[in-house]
Amino acid sequence: MTNPIKVAADAVIHFLHNMGVNTFHNYPGGTIAPLLDACPQFDINVITSRHEQGAGYAALAQAKLTGLPGIVGVTSGPGVTNILTPVADAYFDSIPLLIFTGQVGTGDINRYQGIRQRGFQEVDTPLLMQAVTKAQFQPKSVSELIEILPQAWNIAIEGRKGPVSIDLPMDVQRSPYQQTITPKAAPAQLVNNSELTEFTQSLMTQVAQAKKPVIICGNGMANKELAVVLNKILARWPAAVSHSLLGIGVLDSHSPLALGFHGHTGSQVAGYAINEADLVLVLGSRLDVRQTGTLVDTFAPNAQLYRVDFDSDELTHARIKNDKQLNLALELFLPHFCQQIEALATPINLADWHQQIASLKSQFSWPYPAYPGISPVKVIETLSAQMPENTICVTGVGAHQHWVARHFRFALPNRQFFTSAGHGAMGYDLPTAIGAAMHSPESEVLCIVGDGSFQMNIQELGVITEYGLKVKIVVLDNHRLGLVSQFQLMNWDTDVACGKKHTPDFCMIAKGYGLSAQHCDDPSQLASAIEQFVQTDNAALLHIEIDNRHDVLPMLLGGQTTDKMWPYYDMQGNKLEHNDE
Repeated sequence: MTNPIKVAADAVIHFLHNMGVNTFHNYPGGTIAPLLDACPQFDINVITSRHEQGAGYAALAQAKLTGLPGIVGVTSGPGVTNILTPVADAYFDSIPLLIFTGQVGTGDINRYQGIRQRGFQEVDTPLLMQAVTKAQFQPKSVSELIEILPQAWNIAIEGRKGPVSIDLPMDVQRSPYQQTITPKAAPAQLVNNSELTEFTQSLMTQVAQAKKPVIICGNGMANKELAVVLNKILARWPAAVSHSLLGIGVLDSHSPLALGFHGHTGSQVAGYAINEADLVLVLGSRLDVRQTGTLVDTFAPNAQLYRVDFDSDELTHARIKNDKQLNLALELFLPHFCQQIEALATPINLADWHQQIASLKSQFSWPYPAYPGISPVKVIETLSAQMPENTICVTGVGAHQHWVARHFRFALPNRQFFTSAGHGAMGYDLPTAIGAAMHSPESEVLCIVGDGSFQMNIQELGVITEYGLKVKIVVLDNHRLGLVSQFQLMNWDTDVACGKKHTPDFCMIAKGYGLSAQHCDDPSQLASAIEQFVQTDNAALLHIEIDNRHDVLPMLLGGQTTDKMWPYYDMQGNKLEHNDE
């Protein structure tokens, strides 16, 4: 058989094929063409989005669902600058990506004093990528390329996962090369058994004594295997469980032990429970300002705080004082801890704590004022009840994101929540949902968006019909950039940039792209509209208009402790005065 590897670009794609990759997301251009040309030779599907952001976000879903790095390729210059937003998303939310960027030939890369650009569409890609990737490479020869490619793969997936950029000059891609690029085994993490034993023994002492324990599950816990282990632990030590935004679903949202997610727009029940807790075990969570509020000295004030995280920098530079910390992967710590819990003679009785939590849930209902028309919470709860168990729910960024996080039921391994957390990027929604439909065809993919976030990458609707994907899209339209509008009104009494937005006919746009679509603004028709939407056996869009006064309430503001979130309005919709004291 003739060797299909003729140039370096062929060898790159052959390497990806051997590593288990079957899809190359891209937006094309001249300097990435050699890689695209090589894909069919090695049975790698080429998926072309409508914009570089669309390709990047689809690759992000690829990584989350396959367990391998997502793969995306773009051309030089504007291709690079357009891909930066999804790359930043991957970096801040710890998602492994390999970003292949085309580049001008090596002879034009070198800059000279006073010359801004030597080659057409040339930008300094490694410099631009430096702040939002784990590593950046720009091989100037084939020998450099075959050395760095396996290294880049390992960097993306080892430790705290993240994106790695590989900037490929055209002459390097097209250089003759006929060999296979050999993978290199990633180094295994070394376990300090004495530290693990000391930490776990100390934690078990606290477990035996604690009357009001809380486990905080962060993004590091958001995988199916760890969710299974957590449930085994809870069977013997039924601590209450709170989540970061990306940790939602590690425990079934409907579990009696579930507190919801805590922090800026989270659950007041979770905030109270953390404030009351005498032991807090933090698993794979950064405890950033949106989780803890600004008063770091008063977060979990009555608790011993134990923390496990793979990223040593997060522990070294923690915002919250840790009483005990362990720098170790949760995949190594949690089974060990589970063994200690299961070795207990009897399950730990926390009935009094459970009763207090049930009382908190009864006491702190969501303080949403009643406005005319359709309630966004009703929309979310109805969708949650009617969508099947194997639903991946993807949101954009805005008020709708937080309503979904609060009111949609999530439960790994089946019901998964995809959203942009650390970067908070509008436009994440539709292209990530498209990637989810491609890489998990057995799942139902529901994309819930706001009118603002949806219009950031609305052009990706064309990808749905081109590839025959079944993506269900709900547009919650309040004619307002809701969350920022709410912030502006709370602080300055004006929302000149965010309020009273004209929105297009989303149904007409969807139909223009070949999707079925319907509109609803009448509460009496909501149930039938959602039922028809859910039962549609193809891609569909449901455009729901809601009153523009609906806000995300309550909210943890600056100067507040987690047990004193400010509702902003009373139940009649009257604005409340805010006092930081």
